[in-house]
Order: sequence, then C-alpha cells, then structure tokens
Amino acid sequence: MKAKKIILISWLLLITGCSSYVRETHEDLMQTKNDIQLQGNFTSSEDQNLVFVHEKWWSNYNDPDLNKLMEIALNSNADLKVAEFNIQAASAAIDAAEHSAFQMGLYAGASVHGTSKPYTKSKAVSKSISIPGGPTLTSTLLPEDALAGETAYAAGAGISANYNFDFYDKYENLTKEQRYLAESAKFHSKLVELNITTNIAKLYGYYIYLQGEKINLHKKLAILTSIQDKVRARVEFGGGEEEDLLIIQNKILTLKRYINLNDFQKESTAEIIYSLSSYKNRDRVEKILKNAEVSRLMEQEFIIPNKISSDVIVNRPDVQYYLMMIKSQKAKLKSLKSDFYPQVSIGGDVGYRGVGLDNSFKDFSSLMWSFGPKVYLPVFNLSGIKANYKIAGIQVNVFIADYNKTINNSIQDINTKLSSAKISKINYINLDHIEKNEGKIYKNSNFKFKIGSISEYENLKDHYIYLDSSLYKTQQAYKLYSDQIDLINSLGGVYKSREQ
Repeated sequence: MKAKKIILISWLLLITGCSSYVRETHEDLMQTKNDIQLQGNFTSSEDQNLVFVHEKWWSNYNDPDLNKLMEIALNSNADLKVAEFNIQAASAAIDAAEHSAFQMGLYAGASVHGTSKPYTKSKAVSKSISIPGGPTLTSTLLPEDALAGETAYAAGAGISANYNFDFYDKYENLTKEQRYLAESAKFHSKLVELNITTNIAKLYGYYIYLQGEKINLHKKLAILTSIQDKVRARVEFGGGEEEDLLIIQNKILTLKRYINLNDFQKESTAEIIYSLSSYKNRDRVEKILKNAEVSRLMEQEFIIPNKISSDVIVNRPDVQYYLMMIKSQKAKLKSLKSDFYPQVSIGGDVGYRGVGLDNSFKDFSSLMWSFGPKVYLPVFNLSGIKANYKIAGIQVNVFIADYNKTINNSIQDINTKLSSAKISKINYINLDHIEKNEGKIYKNSNFKFKIGSISEYENLKDHYIYLDSSLYKTQQAYKLYSDQIDLINSLGGVYKSREQ
C-alpha cells in the first residue's frame, strides 16, 4: 500500500514540475459577424425573398452551352485535379494520425560475436568412465581453450508492439489537426473551382460579346463603304470636298483595325478557354463557341441585392479555409503542450533466437520475449519542446491575422463589386433607352428616305449612328454581365428568388 502511495505522489510531483514549464500563449481576437454588420452593405439576416446558393451558381443563367462548358472544365482542369489529390492526401493523413499511438511490426536481426584466445578462456570438457572393479578412465572431449578465437553467430526474428497512452490527448489532438487540414483542403478546392468557373463564365461571355461586336463592325464597314462611294461620286462631279473623302477613308481604316483586333481577341479568348478546359476537349469546346452568335446569355435577368448577409462572408471558401487552418493549428498546439508532461507507453516483443558456430543457424527453438511499461520524462529536451510550443502559438496568430485580413479584403471586395454591378445596371438601362430612341430615329429615317424627304446619304448616317448606339449597349451589357460574375466570385455564390 505504501509503495502505491509513493508512486502516486511521485507521479503528481512529476506532472506539477513539468506543468510549471508550460507558458500560456497569447491569442489575438478574430473578427465576428457582428463586426461585419457594422459595414453599410451588410446585414445580420438573409432577405426573406432571396436564397443564397453556393453550388452550381452558373445554372442561374439557364444557358445549356454554359452548363456544358462548365461540365467539361470541372472534369478536366488540372488545378482542380491537384486540389482533389490534396484532399485525398489529407484524408489519408487522418488515418495515420488516428493510429499513431499504436506501433507494431515485424523485426529480424543478426549479430556476429568473435572470441580470441588471449581474452577468452574455456575449460576442458572431459568424460569419465568407471570400470567396475577396475580403474576410472578419463576421455577429453574438448581441450582447454578449444573455442578461443572461434566465431559465434546469433540471429533472431519476431514481432514487436508498442502503445503510447494518450493521457493528455496528444494523439487525439493530432487527429483533430489532420481533420481540420482535410477540411481546409476541401475549402481550397472550392476556391479553385470558384475561380475557374467564374473565369470560364467571363471568357465565354466575352466571346459572345466579340461575336456580336464583329457583326456590328462589319455592318458599319458596309455603311461606310457605301458612304465612301457616294462622297467619291460627289467629289468627282465637283459637289464635294476631297477632305470629306479622306475623313471617310480614315474611318474605314480605323474600323478595319478594330475588326482585326476583334479577330485576335476572339482567338486569344478561345485559347484561354481551351487551356482551362484542357486542350483534349478542344473539339467539344469549339462546337459550343460556334453557338455564341445566337446566345442570349447576357440577356438573362440577374438579382443584385441591396444588402448582403454577413453569413455570406463567413462562409466564403477563403475565409473558411483560414478558419480551418486556425482550428488545425490550435489542435497542434494542444498536442505539443502534452510534450511537457511524462509520456507513458507499454510494449514488448516476442520471437525466436538462434545461436551457433561457423554460421550453423539450425536451431531456432529458443523462445524469447519481453513486456513492460516505459516512462519518458522530457527533462533534457525542454528547450526544444518550449521552442516548438512557442512557434506553434505564434503560428496560430499568423493564421488569425490571415483570417482577419481575408475578412477585411472580402468586405472591401464585395462593397466594390456590389457598387460596380449596381452602377453598371443603371448605365445599361440608360443605354437601352438611348438605343431604343436611336432605333425609332432610324425607323423614321427609313420612312423619310422611302418617301423621298431625305437622301440615301442621310439615311446611311442615321443607320450608322443607330449601330453605334447598339454597340454601346452591347458593350454595357457585357460590362454588366462581367460585373455580375465578379460579384459572384466575391460572394462565393449567387442570390436567387425563392421562386427560382
């Protein structure tokens, strides 16, 4: 009974002594949803008429070609494949951490022992035979020092196991660390997916715009060519100035430069789309891009909310990534804290040994085993343990700083993108009205030309002005579409009405 008390008291003294070396770490404050709500564009709750969607946000546009393009990219993009492999590796690390307290394996070994006459002495081995009624005969079986200098061989094979008791949750926290790292890998993958899908959407929209711009530019070129013919005729008949013809010719040359630039931009945009969706799918992507001329993607209605829920920021992939990294590092810090305390393990081995001379390993009948506890005291390694613990505590604050920085950047990013999308929508509405007015003017011009009240030259000028207005509207339509995609990227998803 006294022995048990002595062991218990000694154990408590060891724990108390080791715990005195543990220094408390300082943890910086993290921004909360209440801090986010202090910003002008944010609120604590969702709009009752809207639903925020993270997954497959592009389906909101109801464009079959865009859906196909996304499917190809998500199945083929190299960055997404790397992210998926990182998730698999992180998941495998969880299993390794869960079983790190128990170690078991087979072992085999051999050793060579040499003996020499100056150091090894052996007695002679004799055998005596007594003859009844007669003398005793002695026979020497092994002379003195017969084994001196001979080589003895030993070999063994068996199984060994060791189990570390997790009194201070070291291995439990190591497992938690890996689980949070696996979650962070998933959120990193979502961030990669978000960036790829928003890039694909913007590029596809830009390709659609370029197709519309090309049609518009060729129509304007045809009009300028007709105007040039009429101005040239006037100059030849003395009814016009040569400068008027030169001005028209310069406009034609400038327009042709824009057409060439349009062709280059289409090719380069297509190449980027091929790259993001893998060149092996080029034929499939080309078929989709051919439909761009008749696409109505940028005419789809998009909801731009007045207020953004603070939950949207908290659930952004990049914010969640750093949140998981913080939790992972905190779990690592707890596991390192246990290194200040005594570590207790129990283990043993069992196997067979063989010993022989002249390499004669023929007898492995000797069973040998060992079993018992082990106590490790971190007496001579405290400086290293303290350093690792301090570094881990600092790393927690590094991730907290990254988390707070990401929150701040998210607020700024969303505020900027939200304002830009709202202004783009207003500008689009204004240009839509202007385009409709110019359309009416051109329609009236056609009527006037038909009845002969204006010349064909004036009618061509009105048509050119209308095409200019139509191009400005198309440009603003893409600007609005692009700003919408940027807003989706900053939010990490899209708002839909409950009916949708």
